[in-house]
Amino acid sequence: MASPSSGRWSRDRPHTSSQYFNDTMVVVCDPSWKPPFSPIETEKNSAPGTLFRMSMPHEGAPPPSRPEGTRAGRVLTGRRRGAGKRFLVVGDVLDGVLVHTTAHRIGVHDPAAEIRHRPTGAGGNTATWLGWLGAEVDVVARVGVDDVYRHERALEDAGVRAHLRYDAMTSTGVVVSVRNDHGRTAMSDPAASGKISAADVPPSVVARADIVHLTGAAMLGGGADRLADLVACARTGPARVAVDPSSVAVIETIGADRFLHALRGVDVLFPDQHEALALGGGDDLDSAVRRLTEHVPLVVVTAGADGALIGRRGRSVHRVPATPATVVDTIGAGDAFVAGFVRAWATDPVRVGAAAREGTRVAARALGFVGGRPPV
Repeated sequence: MASPSSGRWSRDRPHTSSQYFNDTMVVVCDPSWKPPFSPIETEKNSAPGTLFRMSMPHEGAPPPSRPEGTRAGRVLTGRRRGAGKRFLVVGDVLDGVLVHTTAHRIGVHDPAAEIRHRPTGAGGNTATWLGWLGAEVDVVARVGVDDVYRHERALEDAGVRAHLRYDAMTSTGVVVSVRNDHGRTAMSDPAASGKISAADVPPSVVARADIVHLTGAAMLGGGADRLADLVACARTGPARVAVDPSSVAVIETIGADRFLHALRGVDVLFPDQHEALALGGGDDLDSAVRRLTEHVPLVVVTAGADGALIGRRGRSVHRVPATPATVVDTIGAGDAFVAGFVRAWATDPVRVGAAAREGTRVAARALGFVGGRPPV
């Protein structure tokens, strides 16, 4: 037990003795010794000199802040939209390198910067926001073999059931985001995420989902055929299908016509304003949205500070204002919007405007955090 003076574990202090039994350290305390901190969990009605049982990491006892028998992640009480619905997210889970610098241009020698490492990726971000909102959510992704446990823990701590496929020959994908006072740019290496296919998605998970969401530039960059296969896989169950195009570069690489053809059977599309123009053509956003509704019955465009645009087949485009927010970091705000939208839409698909307003509220929360995921 730790000595008050040294702060070290000791076996030769007069007040303690320690032994290991089946990977469990057992410490016997002298009844006269008082620990300098709150005692670790003991057996009920323990007498002086009782055994303190300290679990080794692999035993995985739940943290004391989570009620026994409940899932990890944010616990919500009361009635909420989306309660009882199941969500499946198929997409990118990546390692993120977030760089914030005061340099005004590239080429400045060794500028000062704040650099943080975070788990990220559109699939992981959307799933963790759904978990944060209290939804039942599964995520399917692909990572490098060395990173499976680390990413599983990050997702499960957020209340997400992780189905991570691993690639022994390819590392986890990485995205590097560089931000200064004038804007942000990102560079990515899809690596393992670029190999996600319909074969990675368990049929049993699809069968019990109410909504399947496909997202992530690395995954969708695999081509129109792979996207079409993923959509077809999602349609094998009773779920409605949502797709986030994720990147203008992906659309340009695949081609807008082929991308739209692969979306056959999709129920809702979540482009941002640049992706909507790349897919719909032209330079007028409302017109592009109306053209997209010829391919997908519901199109919801995220437009940053301008909120969101809703396009439905045969109807005029409707705007929803953004929820006021203090902006710390914009990464993941679009993923948070999607999480808020689909959670509400799953229960009431008619009230699309209300779902969009819920999306803007969750996105506003995301803007207050660094890295694209909620704190857990």
